[in-house]
Amino acid sequence: MTTDKFMTWDEVLSVTKKNAGTEKAQCPKCTEQRSNKRDRSLYVKHDSGVAKCFYCDRLGFRENREVSTPKNYTLPPQEWHNHTNLSDALVKWAFEKRRISQPTLNRFDISEEKVFMPAKGKEMNAVVFNYFEGQTLVNKKYRSGNKDFTQSKGGKPIFYNINSIIGAEKVYIVEGEFDVLAMFEAGIKECVSLPNGANDNDDFWINSEPYFRDVKKFVIAVDTDEKGKTVREKIAQRLGRYRCSYIEWSGKDANDDLISGKIQDSLKSEIRFPVSGTFTASDVFEDILELYEKGLPETISPKQKYFEGLKDVFSVMRGHLVTVTGIPSHGKSTFTDWYVLNLVNDYDMKASFFSPEHSPMQLHFANFARKAVGRSFFDSKEYGRMTKEDLARFATWSNERLYLTGGGTGETVDWDWIFERFTEQIFTFGIDIFVVDAFNKVLMPKGYLGKEGIDKVLTRLTAFAQQNNVIIFLVAHPTKMQKDKTTGLYELPDLYSVSGSSDFRNQTHDGYCIYRMFPSDVDAGHTEFHNLKTKYGFQGEIGKSLKFFYHKETDRYYSEHSNPYVFDMTEAGAKGPIDYDINEPTIKPNNDFDFENKPTDCPF
Repeated sequence: MTTDKFMTWDEVLSVTKKNAGTEKAQCPKCTEQRSNKRDRSLYVKHDSGVAKCFYCDRLGFRENREVSTPKNYTLPPQEWHNHTNLSDALVKWAFEKRRISQPTLNRFDISEEKVFMPAKGKEMNAVVFNYFEGQTLVNKKYRSGNKDFTQSKGGKPIFYNINSIIGAEKVYIVEGEFDVLAMFEAGIKECVSLPNGANDNDDFWINSEPYFRDVKKFVIAVDTDEKGKTVREKIAQRLGRYRCSYIEWSGKDANDDLISGKIQDSLKSEIRFPVSGTFTASDVFEDILELYEKGLPETISPKQKYFEGLKDVFSVMRGHLVTVTGIPSHGKSTFTDWYVLNLVNDYDMKASFFSPEHSPMQLHFANFARKAVGRSFFDSKEYGRMTKEDLARFATWSNERLYLTGGGTGETVDWDWIFERFTEQIFTFGIDIFVVDAFNKVLMPKGYLGKEGIDKVLTRLTAFAQQNNVIIFLVAHPTKMQKDKTTGLYELPDLYSVSGSSDFRNQTHDGYCIYRMFPSDVDAGHTEFHNLKTKYGFQGEIGKSLKFFYHKETDRYYSEHSNPYVFDMTEAGAKGPIDYDINEPTIKPNNDFDFENKPTDCPF
């Protein structure tokens, strides 16, 4: 990168007073040239070894600060600067077609190379977006004039322009690298781009998390097409709607609005996400209009015919706490896992399970494999035991869909710990559903005593679900139920029966009971699903029930209105396709280009 963008760490230390934590100081590079020489424009984070001046934009990095390369990422050759001379054709094209000026191209270290494009099967001229983390080149993305893409093989996935948000309190997120450049032209410096277009993958979030940690506000400014709106919702889900707003571009994206001259007007019209707080009708007018035009909101219920008839009985909604109860050994955990697995599959969701009762974790994953593949893990009586290929396909399918949460050696798993992990997982993985199985397996934090402590936890759970727009399934055991003297059957537990507090009924939004009828002389045995509570009448009917049958080999349930059938969820494959091919590019420096005879399909 251009050397005038940086200061040495010795220069940083020459103006600081601390050696740990975070502080602001006078910039060693620009203070003497400024009229206000007392302005502390230099942000320094000693523990991370990063510094940034918010006046001259120079960056500083501690010399022994290493860029982590987990998962065996392969960094591109660092001699990238050999390719930075830009042709007149590219500079002209960027300004005439994109309204991106040459100083901006230089500011972002855009390079130009000849590369083999797999989509076209030939070498093509390409503009290159160099992905820097600190002063290290961690990835390169190549774009031809007609939107063919490739990238350096094995590079580290990370947001484009990640250095710009060091120390920033407000950050803009766009969908493409040219949109970052367009935002810069409009005066927005703290802006990053998704590296994979309108896709949402865990890896680049994990790698970028340290840079987002201290940001107070995010403006999501991705494309306005349907795919962009979907990814906008997923980004807000990770970051927390309470600190997000979004931009509705006049055109398709930031670059379109730069070209049309409307970008400043669009940037002035930030729209808040609806979260808990105070709102006017104008704040949620689009939602009101949608309710008017489409009727009652669509609730969430499994779509497969295994669950035929259940939606009339019970369904859930985002932002709800769902309490699940049932007599021990009646199958409430097994049914809930199957129910949630179907929501994950049918609604493109992600779920995290804290289930110490299912320890060890490999056994819990084995049970998920049975349900997802539709074959036995150990036995092979009916459909045949799943193969190793089935198991490998399940592992691929479940990545970025299913996550297990557990404490490490010596960790105290209390409710404070649970809420910390869930908050981290929302950001890092974009979790939509959390399952806690069971309530009594989580310790109460210090000072949480008796019924009052339980009520505090339930209040936090309902608030967490609402504020983060997630669904929480809380499995809770009832007190010891009495047997009916006439039938000899246990009484059906309700939410007031849950051990510890009536607030399991009062605070939860929705709830159900799983009740098992064991085989007898008059009944072959079945499982009953009972709606104990739904917040809204359109979610189901309280008191209504549905009969299910358990299929032991696949660990699945099917309703009385359906029959067992083989359905393999894992055939859907891995989640989150990449928008461009990942291949080893063949690169030549741009001084070999013959622009007088350039291909007609490439404008530069």
